[in-house]
Amino acid sequence: MKRAIVTGAAGFLGFNIATLLAESGAWEVIGIDNFCRGERDDPYVRLGARNGVTLLERDLNDPAAYRDIPLDIDVVFHMAALNGTQNFYERPFEVVRSCTLPTLYLIEHFGRARAQPRFVYAGTSEAYAATVTRFGWEIPTAEDVPLCIDDPYNARWSYAASKLHGEITTINGCRHFDMPFTIIRYHNAYGPRMGDKHVIPDFLARAKRGEYSLFGGSDTRSFLFGDDAGRATIALAQASGAVGSTYHVGGVRELTMTDLARLMMEVCGFKGDLIVHPAPQGSVRRRCPDVGKARALIGTFETVSLEEGLRRTADFYLA
Repeated sequence: MKRAIVTGAAGFLGFNIATLLAESGAWEVIGIDNFCRGERDDPYVRLGARNGVTLLERDLNDPAAYRDIPLDIDVVFHMAALNGTQNFYERPFEVVRSCTLPTLYLIEHFGRARAQPRFVYAGTSEAYAATVTRFGWEIPTAEDVPLCIDDPYNARWSYAASKLHGEITTINGCRHFDMPFTIIRYHNAYGPRMGDKHVIPDFLARAKRGEYSLFGGSDTRSFLFGDDAGRATIALAQASGAVGSTYHVGGVRELTMTDLARLMMEVCGFKGDLIVHPAPQGSVRRRCPDVGKARALIGTFETVSLEEGLRRTADFYLA
């Protein structure tokens, strides 16, 4: 049986990955979270009750938290971060701290292990978003896109800059310790338990009050259901060809936020006028990944349609 550590296990992607690993019956899972954003809800409690799953409450910003974290691990899935667009604006220093220190400490901790694990780092498309906006980079966007921060004085970029730093830390830290690594840049993964600081749950929360509104209607994104993102992550973590490389993981259907809102209204049976507000300053105008590199290695991983994924997500948030 293989052994994995999943940081941010109470969060969205971390929880999905830990659950998929546990359900496979082939992994012992150690989940770690400090609950700065993740939920200690019923699904998380049920995950901890599974055979082969251990859940630890640790603040990975604190060097003392690593004293009892075992070193005999096959894969470290480093998913922990303080995500959520509203958090970027409202809690930027906490975003920087939570996205920076744990990466440094984890690489140092496992880099000294005799049998080093694969270190899988959760990157983000935000790290290159400004390149697309400023320089008109090609869309769909491949992994060789230059990384760029648009405006360091705009708190929105606290997350992107931290994650860009995380990629540099992962590459150079793992090279320093000769530890195998894989970087995955996620593109708008969504689904139940994703929190309330993203466009889909934010729209659904207003819709429950009879208000159908969103921001930045002409901005485009592509979306990937959380389970599909989790399965792609696990497959890349076990692919020998993915060592020392970066992969884009996301959906391939680019649509405007207005189209997304209308699709959510259709899926949920909502009737009413859609109100579109201007996008916040610094909002990314377009984003859609080229996932050909990942597909060539692990095959097609997008199995849940956007309509079905939105239906499942709405069922969770409207319950």
